[in-house]
Amino acid sequence: MTVYYLVTCYPKDGDQLLSSTDTTPVGAQAWGELLGMAPELLTDVYPLTQEHAERVQQLTGIALDLEKYEYFLETEAD
Repeated sequence: MTVYYLVTCYPKDGDQLLSSTDTTPVGAQAWGELLGMAPELLTDVYPLTQEHAERVQQLTGIALDLEKYEYFLETEAD
């Protein structure tokens, strides 16, 4: 089974997906450290907040515009 880590973006006033970026190469360990949980427990959808913004940009190159959008780390398995 492969687990994928996606950074998704939604408008603050809606629920339509605007973008989804595969950040699987960042790895479960880095995402777990960022979210403060064991990597093997990453199995859901996690909001990314201002406290995560700088590290998300360092890890992925994605700048979070939290004034306009909501961002999440979503996990998918095949």
